[in-house]
Amino acid sequence: MIRFLSALGCFWVASYCCLGGEKESAFRVLPYVQNPASDSITIKWISYDNQTGKVRISGDGGDREFESTPMLATSLAYHPSESNVTDRQRALPYVHSVRVSELVSGKVYQYAVTQSNEVVSSSFGPLPADSESVRFIVFADSETEPESSTLDPVDWPKPVGSNRPADIKKYLADQTTGFRENLSVVESRKPNFLCISGDLVEAGGEQRDWDELWSHLAGERGKLASGIPIFPALGNHENYGGPGVFGGYSADAANAAVDKYLTYFDVPSNSAANLKHRGRYYRIDYGPITLITVDSSDGGPENTISDTNHNLTGSNAPDFNPGSEQYRWLEAELADAQTRSRFTFVQFHHTPYGSGPHSVPFGREGFSGQSGIAMRSIVPLLMRYGVDAVFSGHDEMLEKSQLEGKERINDSSEKPHSIVFYDVGIGGDGLRGPVPNFDNPSRVFLAHDDAMEVWNGKQLISGGKHYGHLEVNVFPNANGRWSANIDMVHAFPLTNEDGKVIGWERRLYPGSVSLEQ
Repeated sequence: MIRFLSALGCFWVASYCCLGGEKESAFRVLPYVQNPASDSITIKWISYDNQTGKVRISGDGGDREFESTPMLATSLAYHPSESNVTDRQRALPYVHSVRVSELVSGKVYQYAVTQSNEVVSSSFGPLPADSESVRFIVFADSETEPESSTLDPVDWPKPVGSNRPADIKKYLADQTTGFRENLSVVESRKPNFLCISGDLVEAGGEQRDWDELWSHLAGERGKLASGIPIFPALGNHENYGGPGVFGGYSADAANAAVDKYLTYFDVPSNSAANLKHRGRYYRIDYGPITLITVDSSDGGPENTISDTNHNLTGSNAPDFNPGSEQYRWLEAELADAQTRSRFTFVQFHHTPYGSGPHSVPFGREGFSGQSGIAMRSIVPLLMRYGVDAVFSGHDEMLEKSQLEGKERINDSSEKPHSIVFYDVGIGGDGLRGPVPNFDNPSRVFLAHDDAMEVWNGKQLISGGKHYGHLEVNVFPNANGRWSANIDMVHAFPLTNEDGKVIGWERRLYPGSVSLEQ
C-alpha cells in the first residue's frame, strides 16, 4: 500500500459534529473502545464538563441507549511546570466509561456518543469468536511528547556496508511523522486490536505527553482507537515523572505517572491483593488466542541482577520474580491458557534478549541500570507452559531472538519447545543501532544489520531500520489446524532524487515466522 502525503493526513474512522453550530469541543479525548469480550465492550471518553453523556449502540438486536456517570479525573492534572497549557485545559476533566453488554460475537456495531450536544460516531467489531481468525498488531516505544514535531529527527546510526551518503545522519522524518505514518499502516490493516508494549509516552508524569498520544489515537491527528481496542503494557517511561521538578523516578512521581496510565485504560482485573497492583498486569482471551500482559517495571531485590530499574525504588510497582504474587498469577494464567487457547502470547516492556543499550548485563561497563536481562527469570515458566511468542521493547530496535528449551508440560512429544522473542521498540521514537562489542547469542534478525540499505545517490531504494510494528495473523489452515503468522512490518519513506520524502509504503522485513497448533 502506498499512501502519498496530503493535507488531510490519515483516514479517520470516526466522524463528529456539533449540534447548533461551531464551538469548542466538549471532548478532551474522543470516544474510544477498550476491553472487548465476546459479548461486551467498554466505551470511554474524557470531557471538559461534568454533564452526563449518552451512548447509542446500533447493530444486531436494534438500537440501545446508555448513560455515562462522569468521574472527576484528578490524576490527569497538569504539573505546575508544564507550559503552553490553557486555563480550560488546567481545569480537571471528567472520565466517562460505559460497559456495553449483551452483544453478539462476530458482529460489527455502530455507536454514537453525545456529550453536551456534540455527537461523535464510530463502529467496533467484530467481537471475538473462538472459531474466527484474528489479526493484531504490536509495537512499543512510541514515547510521545509535544516536542517531537519540533525537534530534529532522531540520530540514524549507519550500518556497516551501507552506501548511504555521508551527510545523511538523521532519520528522514521527525518522530511525530514517523509515529503517524506507522499508525496509518496499522489502521489500513484493520486489526482486531493493537498492543503497545510499553513506553507509550516520553514522561508518564507530564500530562502534555499523554495529550500528544491521544491526539494520535482519539483526537485531531487520528481516531484509530475509536474502533480498535488497545492493550497496553507499562514501560519505564510510564513510571517516569519527568526531568528535574517533575520528580524523575521517585516513588511519588512514578505513582502519579502510573495513575494517569490507569485512568486511560480499562483491562480485566487480576484480583491482586494489593489494590495498587490492579490494572498493571492482566489477561485477555480473544477468540482462539490468549494474550497475557506482565508488569516488568521493577524487580526485587532492588539494585541487583533481578531488578529491571535501579532508579525506581519504593513505588507501587509489583515484583515479577519467582515467589511474587505476580509470578504466581502468571503461572496460573499460563496453565489455564494452555488448556483452552490455540496460541499464547505474552507482552511486557523490558526485552530479555537484545543487542541495545538496555541489554548490557548487570555489572558490565555500559550497564544502564535498566536492563531487561532481569526478565529472564520468568522465561523457564514461559517455556514450560508453551508460550508461542513474547513481545517487548525498551532497546528501541527491531530485533528477533529465538530460544529453545524443555518441552511443554503435558506434551507427549520430546521435541524442544521454541519461543520467539521480539524487541519491537520502533513505534515512533529512537531507531537505535546495536551496542558496539556486544552480542545477543539468541538473535536471529536485527533490522540495523540484516536489512541492508540500498541508495541511489540521496534516494533510498530499499532496506534500513524504520518505524514499524509486528502483524500477527491467526487463522484455521488447510490442514485442519491453526496457524499464526508473524510479520515484521515497517512504514517505508518514499523519497525523490533530492532525498525528500514524498510518500510512505507498507513493507515487510524478511524473516516472517509461521507457527502451527
